[in-house]
Amino acid sequence: MLWLFLFVPLIEIQVEFLFKFGEFSNPRGISISPTGEIYVADTGNNSIKKFSSTGSLLVHVSGYGWGALEFDQPYDVDARRGVAIYVADYNNHRIQRFDKNLNYIATFKGDSDDGKFFAFPRSVAVSKFDELFLIDGENVRCVKINKFNQVVKVFGGVEAGQGRLINPIQISISPQNLIVVLDENDVLIFDYYGNFLKRFGSGLLKKPTGVFADSLIFVADGKNVFMFDYDGKEVAKISFDETIRDVVYQNSILYCLTEKEVLVYKLIFKSDGN
Repeated sequence: MLWLFLFVPLIEIQVEFLFKFGEFSNPRGISISPTGEIYVADTGNNSIKKFSSTGSLLVHVSGYGWGALEFDQPYDVDARRGVAIYVADYNNHRIQRFDKNLNYIATFKGDSDDGKFFAFPRSVAVSKFDELFLIDGENVRCVKINKFNQVVKVFGGVEAGQGRLINPIQISISPQNLIVVLDENDVLIFDYYGNFLKRFGSGLLKKPTGVFADSLIFVADGKNVFMFDYDGKEVAKISFDETIRDVVYQNSILYCLTEKEVLVYKLIFKSDGN
């Protein structure tokens, strides 16, 4: 594999390829636990797979259907809290909860006495307060659900003004509890209570598919991974030979989910020539 070197006015990044792993069909989401295990939503195979930090397959849950251990196009997975793993099971209109070893725990569906408050969930993220944030594909909005499985906030819908979502793709939560939503060719930032703060990326992003919020905001867009600060300023861009579907970043390691595998790189940031 190639070593990639990137030079930009503010930051110099050295990108070193480490290894690759996995064999997927049209995967859409990747997540990593605090202890380094990697989870992939292998959408085309209706499977959630757990790998070790070195890329060894540890366990998987697979099968088409609507049972507790089955899926119909799982679009996203969130393992960031480490204790529980959440899956956005798109065509089953539900969020599935598993333990860290992918043992089934619970199902949360969008049905209520008043109708559906979410359907076709495209993405899910869990906060440090154990509250769920998900993208409601049917109603084109975000839904916030507390630890008691109660909907406490919807935002980004038709009434949201500047914060209205057009085609929300993926959601991520920053270490500062900001809600970052990838929408069409934009990145939108909301506060923890769903108040709109900022929109950026239009004119730069072409067809983004994945976002990850850390100290920087990482966006997978075709064969590029863009990095933005929280003011919306482009900090860096890395170009690859393959299309990147989703990204996660932890401890200087960038995990890039492609259309068939995960590519793992080490990023070395340098500022002011140091």
